[in-house]
Amino acid sequence: MEYNTEFLRNNIGLVLQKNHIFKGTITENIQYGNNLAGFGDVVEAAKKAYIHKQIMELPKAYESEAQLLSGGQQQRIAIARMFLKNPPIIFLDEPTANLDAIATEQIKKSIDAIKKDRTVIIVSHSISQIIDASNIIVLDKGTIAESGTHDFLFNIKGVYYGIFTAMANSLNIKKIKISQL
Repeated sequence: MEYNTEFLRNNIGLVLQKNHIFKGTITENIQYGNNLAGFGDVVEAAKKAYIHKQIMELPKAYESEAQLLSGGQQQRIAIARMFLKNPPIIFLDEPTANLDAIATEQIKKSIDAIKKDRTVIIVSHSISQIIDASNIIVLDKGTIAESGTHDFLFNIKGVYYGIFTAMANSLNIKKIKISQL
């Protein structure tokens, strides 16, 4: 089978656990998603990726060195690239791995925004990243164990249910007062 590599590169975006941040400015790193994009497009992509405000707080703003950003900020730079590239298909591999709760929440907002009007495939151990997916595929020992929506999978009380309840139990929800939320 033959593939048109250029077509694939133009129509598929990829955000990995650890994305490559190039030596250079934040602007240059976001523009990697679309070399023809102007500065206004870069700013708009950063806003959609929930990183613009933090960039503006840096001494040199968009001209700051991108490699000096935190892991969560670098992840949002990669997501901003995807907004700039605007591919119809995006693969996200563990987009919130090794990030703190605040960075995870911000990236979740970015991912929710990028999902609109495109196909997004997320590989994740984090239920919060996939709970609202139109189709969840649950793997168990390398094979597909179940698939469906969150509600369907929760109600059949199989592998997904076990993972979901373990995640909920790990949060110690019983110790959190509802009024605090």
